Amino acid sequence: MLRTEKQSMKPLPVLATKGLLLLFATVILVGCGASATPEVLPEGVRSIDPPVQLADFTLTDQQNKPISLHDLVAKASLIIFGYTHCPDVCPINLANFRLVKRALGDKANQVNFVFVSVDGKRDTPDVLAKHLQLFDAEFIGIMGDDSAIRPVTQQFGVVYQISTPVAGQSDYGVTHTASSFLVDRQGRLIRNYAYLASPDIIAADMQQLLKFQ
Repeated sequence: MLRTEKQSMKPLPVLATKGLLLLFATVILVGCGASATPEVLPEGVRSIDPPVQLADFTLTDQQNKPISLHDLVAKASLIIFGYTHCPDVCPINLANFRLVKRALGDKANQVNFVFVSVDGKRDTPDVLAKHLQLFDAEFIGIMGDDSAIRPVTQQFGVVYQISTPVAGQSDYGVTHTASSFLVDRQGRLIRNYAYLASPDIIAADMQQLLKFQ
């Protein structure tokens, strides 16, 4: 049979107990004060924190002229990556760009809407120009061969894979990141917007973030 022995425990003096409680409360308050309130973002909006300073690059636009990141930073830039033969994702993204532009109203002239093709073999400047005319003539199309595009996509964290064409067929698919990206006037990547994020939410976030004049 086990025996349980009572051990004598003297209570802490009242003053000492209050002192410990006070110290404990102070630690909690200091800890709470040390951490900033996390930013609450709408659904589909992800902050790039700290912002990523992008290295300059030079590709070709739909007018068959050189275009660099340096040429874009006079404005903020909302950017997507894709290809003109895309059956669904890219047309939806471009249609949503049009809605974002409309939601921005007179502030839209302070934003570049940029479509970067990852299919340089088929997306010539002329093909890009005709495709973007279907959505908005002011949208900027950018293209280049794989060796030029790949380093740019890596800066954005974009991945893409070109499928091998089936023997006897010229068509092929391209899998690619579907989200859109916001670059500020300093050439820094600051936002990632999820595919199918609400155009109104994107426009409102841009308004708040960029402090348009």
